[in-house]
Amino acid sequence: MKVILVTVLSIVFLCSGCSSNIKEEQKSIKICSSLNETMTDILAEDFAKQQNVKVEVRHLPAGNLDERLNFLREGKFDVWLGGTPEEYYLAGEQKMLRSYRPREAYKVPAEMRENQWRWTGLYVDYIGFLTNRDRLRELGLYAPETWDELLKPELWEETALADFKNGGRSYGMITSIWQLRGEAKAMEYAASFNSQLPLYTASEWEAIEAVRSGRKTIAVVSLSTALQLERQNRDLFATLVKDGNKNCITGAAILQGANLAEAQSFMDYLLSEHSKDLLASKGYPLLWRVSDYAHDDGRKMMIGDLELAVDDLSWTAGQKSVIIQQWLNAQ
Repeated sequence: MKVILVTVLSIVFLCSGCSSNIKEEQKSIKICSSLNETMTDILAEDFAKQQNVKVEVRHLPAGNLDERLNFLREGKFDVWLGGTPEEYYLAGEQKMLRSYRPREAYKVPAEMRENQWRWTGLYVDYIGFLTNRDRLRELGLYAPETWDELLKPELWEETALADFKNGGRSYGMITSIWQLRGEAKAMEYAASFNSQLPLYTASEWEAIEAVRSGRKTIAVVSLSTALQLERQNRDLFATLVKDGNKNCITGAAILQGANLAEAQSFMDYLLSEHSKDLLASKGYPLLWRVSDYAHDDGRKMMIGDLELAVDDLSWTAGQKSVIIQQWLNAQ
């Protein structure tokens, strides 16, 4: 795990009427991040400079959710950056989160934050496919745009996706299909998909690498990542899944026991126009912000009239292990 210390010099004041200098104690904040390291570093370094604070960042390690929540407890962090609604739901059930209504809360749609403000959505994404153009040509196929297309005989052993238990877009595949088609049809699909012998990887990036290297044809990934990789590599092609998708929300939350003033300041910073412009200037132009959800014409043009599942977090989060096992056992 990487520990990043971003330090800004503390201000030294001259005590009036005294001959000695008194050094003001520097403000600090401790952040645990599930975002990628580059994006996290950009935000942490800029916040440190903007607010004249010391920022310590640690990245949430891989593992099951219980292990990750224990890491958050034991680390005594102020803010958890980059979690999903399912993760925040379970953390909230364990009384780990503290409510805070950000300064620009009016920009956040109700369905993209917790009703008591125990977590707030920052970015919204969708499920996409990343395909290898050369492999598609060899198989004589067009790039898929639906879940059903993954069942073609030509795509036997050709799909890669992250292990369901790690959440993300792969788990979103299950919950979207299940909630939009109903349990019976979802289990029929699961049986057919299982017979295709997909490759399950430890992370989404490993699935991406399998496609980039040509070992697999298709990866189930976040749409924004697929679009960005398509821009960078002419051999890769991105498509939006059109027959069952969801709002994939990335958020932030203040943890119990936090350094409250600095934690609240960081939450306000994350929703600011400044942080949005900063990320866009650093190579993240395809990051759709929750605060722009209602009037983001680019996002609307991209997804069109997409049918989206509305997650019941008590089910998607609370019954996750049961849902995954039922899916994998379908035959």
